[in-house]
Amino acid sequence: MAACLAGCSDPAPPAPPARSRQLPPAATAFGSHRGLSPVRGIIHLHSPFSHDACDGMPRDEQTGAVDEACLADLRAGLCASRVDYASLTDHDDSMADEDFETLFLQRGDDEMIRDGTGAPVASRIHCDNGHDVLCFVGGENELMPIMLRGHPAGTVSERHDIYNAYDATTSQLFRSLGGLSWVAHTEGRSVDELRALDLDGLELYNLHANIDPNIRQDDLGLDPATAIQAAAEFADPNPSGPEPDLALIAFLEPSPAVQRWDTLLGEGRHISASAGTDAHQNALPIAMRDGERGDSYRRMIRWFSNVALVGDPSDPLAIEDALASGRMFVAFELFGTPSGFDMVATSAGGDVEIGGTLNVADGATLQVTLPTVYELDPSLPPPAIRARILRVDSAGTTDVAAGDQATLMAALDSPGAYRVEVLITPHHLAPYLGRFDEYAAREQVWIYSNPIYVE
Repeated sequence: MAACLAGCSDPAPPAPPARSRQLPPAATAFGSHRGLSPVRGIIHLHSPFSHDACDGMPRDEQTGAVDEACLADLRAGLCASRVDYASLTDHDDSMADEDFETLFLQRGDDEMIRDGTGAPVASRIHCDNGHDVLCFVGGENELMPIMLRGHPAGTVSERHDIYNAYDATTSQLFRSLGGLSWVAHTEGRSVDELRALDLDGLELYNLHANIDPNIRQDDLGLDPATAIQAAAEFADPNPSGPEPDLALIAFLEPSPAVQRWDTLLGEGRHISASAGTDAHQNALPIAMRDGERGDSYRRMIRWFSNVALVGDPSDPLAIEDALASGRMFVAFELFGTPSGFDMVATSAGGDVEIGGTLNVADGATLQVTLPTVYELDPSLPPPAIRARILRVDSAGTTDVAAGDQATLMAALDSPGAYRVEVLITPHHLAPYLGRFDEYAAREQVWIYSNPIYVE
């Protein structure tokens, strides 16, 4: 026995349960409350109608035809992650040169959905797995209009000029075209700029900003090279290496965009916030251990979602209304799909949902239900989950309640914008991270809610 103990090595730890490369249906995983259903969305996404998508070669040099293989990757990524709505935001080069209806990426038996005037609102992409994706058209230049129903009027040259304009008049023009005026890369904008744009929404996080060396250095104040180095470590081909789908955990950083948003909220502005995937499939073409490129559409789309709460998930206008009113939250599904999250203000006058407004005299109470990780395997170590209720007003941002209990409450007894952050220490991911298991001990924001406003 002594000889055996001396000569035998410790057994390898058992392999953790397999992780799915897909996401569960939103309605099943997130849960519905008070007649509102969650729909999973991607806001800020580039197709082959952006000049820099598909490794900078989105079109055939001879025929000008778009790269159908790259487009198929995009469509497959949306389907695998069961995205319910995708807000395309292509650059004016080349989306402004196209017939507007071409931009909805219809293939096969996809359907076009039109409004009462006949204008195209969205296409309905039919997936092989039985899921449907509502695909909207917008653009990302200086402003990021989303969910448009047509190009601006004028010549193609004038159209390009409008898409590249950067003022409140252009924001109003995009609204007249049925869309919403958003802005991307808030981390690189001053508060004065944002005030002047008459926006419907902004990005509180942008994935590209976390990894681009110039943006990291100039706008985030971080080492420019560390993100790419960290991502490359997840390309380890060894079976014991880290799970490639978790690569974002190595370079995920909070954004100063949140502070800019809070400044605007503290001034009494009602402005929605989202997280931008900014996927182009053009940054990391090396193959990971799973045989897929590092920056595949599927992998990036899977990392986080903009969850809108709607009465009818099949109605594109209901989704647009939810985004305009801020009835939505950002969920970093990298850490698992948050199941059961809820946020509602209750008073004698009734319930007020995320994005809604009530009067301080209503004597309302904010009630927050902490989520759990959807279908977490019991063999995995449990994560630590807590929440913060924040009041944003002219004095700044204040914690009014915090804790890890199942339900968190706060009296809405002072004017301000009340938003919630759910934080997670993802111990359950340690078995999938190999030698980088220290990332599982870092607390990260799992959910950013939009506010409920008290006046």
